[in-house]
Amino acid sequence: MKINIIGDGSFGTFLKELLPPVFEIDAEAETVILAVPISAYDSLAAEHSNKHLINVCSVQKPSTDFLLKHTPNVTAIHPLFGKRTPDDRRNTIVTRELGLIEKDSKFAEDEREFLTGFSMISAMTRTDHKGEFFTPDSHDKLMAKTHVAAVLAAKQMKVFVERAEDIPDEFLPNSFRLMRDFVRTLDDMPQGTIESIMANPYF
Repeated sequence: MKINIIGDGSFGTFLKELLPPVFEIDAEAETVILAVPISAYDSLAAEHSNKHLINVCSVQKPSTDFLLKHTPNVTAIHPLFGKRTPDDRRNTIVTRELGLIEKDSKFAEDEREFLTGFSMISAMTRTDHKGEFFTPDSHDKLMAKTHVAAVLAAKQMKVFVERAEDIPDEFLPNSFRLMRDFVRTLDDMPQGTIESIMANPYF
């Protein structure tokens, strides 16, 4: 299957490296992954409204709503992994499936093929801890308690870590080293991802 990946940031670049064994990357493909910050979703949806759009944003309700303004052909997923995630820990939340809504759509088969291919590199989760199907809205409620919380905690802890930069490692307690390692995950996170996470309507 041919797909186009728009986005040259950390996650878009990672997908371009990760997906070629499963998909052919082609700028003219009918299925387009938008691996960009939420601020780019509206304009890109307008430019590609005649295609099948894959939303991989860290916040799903606002980004999906942007896409749906321009086309009904939207599949929404949130890959909960990055370049450093071990292969066996990759998981993706599916929040909107075109095939369940518009089964006869010309893009429904493309979606099935995409989701089948993507499941070769990541587990696909469709129901939450209560057994209810995810929606973009329920996804964001969950991520407000977890994803947003982690970013906010790391930002707060960064102040303390920076205050202790002059202290040699041998004088640091293990609890502080663990905190410093956690803060470094924020340093690894692209600004566009943080922007998208913090756009969560339930924060």
